[in-house]
Amino acid sequence: MLRSTSRRAIVFVLLSLLVILAMGGAVAPAAENVAPASEDAPETPAGNGEVKRVDETWAMWDGAMLPVSVFCPAGGDVDATFPLIVFTHPWDTDKLIFERQALEYASEGYVTVTYTVRGWFGAEGQIGCMDPEYEVRDLRHIITLASEDGRFPVQWDDKGPLVGVTGYSMGACLSYLAAPRQDPRPGDPGDPRIRAVVPMHGGADLVFSIMPNGAAKAFWGLFLVVGSYGGNLAGLMENMLNIVMRQDLGGWEKLHALIESLGKLSPPISNVTPELVWIVGAALQRRLEDVEAGRQFLRDRSARYWCDEEYDGIVEHPMVAPMLMVAGWNDDIFYANEGLRILSTCMQAPARMIITNHGHIGGMGNNFFIDLPGGSEYDWVEEQVKMWFDHYLKGVDNGAEDEPRLSFYRDRDPADYGEADTYPLPGTRLTSLYLDAADGGKLSKRQPRGNSSPDLLINLGITGSISLPYYQDVTEMVGWQALDIPGRIELFEIPLTERGYISDPLTRDITVMGPPTLELYYQCSQNFTQLIPWVYEVSADGKETLISRGWYEGYNEAPWAMSGTGGQTVEMQACYHRFPKGSRIKLELATADLLMTWPVWGLSFILLHHRGDAASRLILPVVPNRY
Repeated sequence: MLRSTSRRAIVFVLLSLLVILAMGGAVAPAAENVAPASEDAPETPAGNGEVKRVDETWAMWDGAMLPVSVFCPAGGDVDATFPLIVFTHPWDTDKLIFERQALEYASEGYVTVTYTVRGWFGAEGQIGCMDPEYEVRDLRHIITLASEDGRFPVQWDDKGPLVGVTGYSMGACLSYLAAPRQDPRPGDPGDPRIRAVVPMHGGADLVFSIMPNGAAKAFWGLFLVVGSYGGNLAGLMENMLNIVMRQDLGGWEKLHALIESLGKLSPPISNVTPELVWIVGAALQRRLEDVEAGRQFLRDRSARYWCDEEYDGIVEHPMVAPMLMVAGWNDDIFYANEGLRILSTCMQAPARMIITNHGHIGGMGNNFFIDLPGGSEYDWVEEQVKMWFDHYLKGVDNGAEDEPRLSFYRDRDPADYGEADTYPLPGTRLTSLYLDAADGGKLSKRQPRGNSSPDLLINLGITGSISLPYYQDVTEMVGWQALDIPGRIELFEIPLTERGYISDPLTRDITVMGPPTLELYYQCSQNFTQLIPWVYEVSADGKETLISRGWYEGYNEAPWAMSGTGGQTVEMQACYHRFPKGSRIKLELATADLLMTWPVWGLSFILLHHRGDAASRLILPVVPNRY
């Protein structure tokens, strides 16, 4: 554990450099039946703490060579066998990221595998962005190789090897995809040998992740492209950081290891599928047919698509392996919305979800190759993950199946998570607040009647503010307080590019849990219309606190034609918040969202309607105040 302040400062600086660089920068045989319930899993030896490690490169089904590390319990009963857990790493990293966790699990009675996904640092092949035909197929092949290798004491039953899969970010996307589904349709990438899945801060619906409500997320799109081509450089930095921090290596050994890592930097620019740049270009240029092809590219890489092909809410192929999902309210690349949808509609097996308050980077916590100070919340989440695997892979009677299906951070009481066994929470009611031009812009409970003049908004491609990704909690990974930096910075005012609507002071506390949604009616002078919603709490003293944000871009072939989202409301970022009595609810709509969203460039005029037959409204998922 890193304890001194100077040591923590060094770790933080190096970690920050890594983050900055990253941001710049045959089918396995398996049983035919679905994954079994944990009650039938035989108890497994706990392990005696001794671990054997094997580092190799393994040939995949197409000959591509991937670096692999296997950790096994050693020194105990030579006939003992253990469940297998495969760890899959995030974007812009390599297998090193999970080595500490793999070692810990192996010391507690698991065979564990970390490997570098094809195309990333030291691995052959092309980065295919979680392609089911390549990356997920590799994962299944690694399960086959590890479970059938006599050197590794993997436990089997009559359905095959006992396998768990977990990962963070990209690794979580792969975990979702590899999870088995009921009656899988042709091409489904799921593996029935997998008995427990723990995706952490990953996407189950990449269309919603990357193009929420039709708006292309510029910042994260740039991160995907630049980060993928810079993957080898990021992997080198990560490995160099690890070598510098290792205490078991002397000076000459560190120098030799650094030179060896440099030797893996060939080529320095990663091999990436050209489809990624093509899709980003199509989105930025708004080439409609190509954008739809891009959406299918993202659907193919989304577990939701393999559960619900039509995205109509009718789930024909639910997932059938016990799944614990970890997400964060402030994760603005893979939203908590996605896990909540899986939990409520796509599971036919024991399922649980934990929602912290973290963003995408800060959520890593203990999922890192360096033992960072972190905090008790990180330790608690790590404990819940271990309990999940122990119960559903080893059959340990530890109460994991009795934990609430949903545990979620509450800003009003950070130390005490809310709990529920169903989602939406029992007693949830959708409360509408209608947009009203009165008094400079109001949110009213009363639906408008008759006609009223629309509000005029102007799109220029910019507003007087900029928005930032959520990274304020990265300091919590080294035991410090979160940074006090706003997610949206007001620079100056450009008239008519933003419009606010605010409610009367609340007469009672109102608690919201889930995604706010918007129903909008508008006309626009050009084909594309972008409207960016922000929901705030306004306290009695006028202080504004951001509660949720969202994105929307619509298309109409006929300029000035009436358009609306009534058929499919605009889903904003899921949140939990209690608006106290006396505070007010504010909705702000902007016509652009740099840096986070690619804008509609050029001058256009938008008429936002709030009349009786075109009543634009904000819809809040209000829950009982006991939550």
